[in-house]
Amino acid sequence: MTTEARPMPGRTRYRMIGLVLPLLIALVGAVMAASWLPDLPDPVAVHWSSEGADGFGSAWTMILLPLGVVTGFTVVTQLSLLNAPGRGGLTSTEKILVVSRLFMSVLLTVGVLGSLAVQRGLNDAADAPNIAAPMIIGAVGGFLLAGAAWLALPKAVPTVTEAETAVEPLDLAPSESVYWSRTVRISGGVATVMGLVVALAVGSSILASIGSSSGLPVVLTSAGFVMVLSLGMSFWRVRADRRGFAVRGLLGWPRVSIPATEIAEVRVVQVNPTADFGGWGWRWASGNRTGIILRSGEAIEVARRNGKRLVVTVDDAETAARVLQTLASRSPV
Repeated sequence: MTTEARPMPGRTRYRMIGLVLPLLIALVGAVMAASWLPDLPDPVAVHWSSEGADGFGSAWTMILLPLGVVTGFTVVTQLSLLNAPGRGGLTSTEKILVVSRLFMSVLLTVGVLGSLAVQRGLNDAADAPNIAAPMIIGAVGGFLLAGAAWLALPKAVPTVTEAETAVEPLDLAPSESVYWSRTVRISGGVATVMGLVVALAVGSSILASIGSSSGLPVVLTSAGFVMVLSLGMSFWRVRADRRGFAVRGLLGWPRVSIPATEIAEVRVVQVNPTADFGGWGWRWASGNRTGIILRSGEAIEVARRNGKRLVVTVDDAETAARVLQTLASRSPV
């Protein structure tokens, strides 16, 4: 007997709120800013410090920045939500991704329009005043619109973790020791998408800071840190032995360790990165769950005695779970 997937309720509202509106806001902002070109100095101020405008560049960089970033973010998040209609709705983590598009669109569009508006009629962009006000207005407006969008979207569907499997300890003598380890990495497709997102964000920041005596070094340093951190969190070493369960990134950090004496339960679960954790990487979710999510599919879930749970996507999760179950059964309560 087959069961047809229920269509997602409020599909029209979802398309309007999650797809049309963010792109429309950015597009209208770009058109409005482009209409101001005759009134803007050349070049325009693109970066401000505490002492005023200190970075300058093409007005088109500022005009197209919100539209490019919002389009890229919308496309990337939409690809991760393609399976949502088949579940009959959006989970809470997926709704956060959807309303984040609106927040980003308003924040960037209002911020850019405000920074260009204060330069209209100026002969020299160095005379541009501080732009703190439009940035604050953009942040507050984005937050309010995102909140309204959350209420307008259909109620979130519960997150369902499928195929939860309890495991039995290994059949070992009390004197026998056991050890299991794996190196796991993020899937190629996800790595490509994440790389494009990071490149877009870093590239946009560099373009906006070119010509700034202080802004560009800060952006380059931050970009280097982000790239190193992204690389370090794309490869993880997972280990289960007499010491317990440990997961660490390529660079030795982040690192999570659970002593065998703290393990209360071990299961094998099936993970949907977007529905369960809102994406890939080191993630947090409801129910005291922390996840190191590098792909969809099989994962090991380790519950601590204090109720916190760690979920790690890894090949051969059942063997790892049985090893940990063995260690937990040997540890005093």
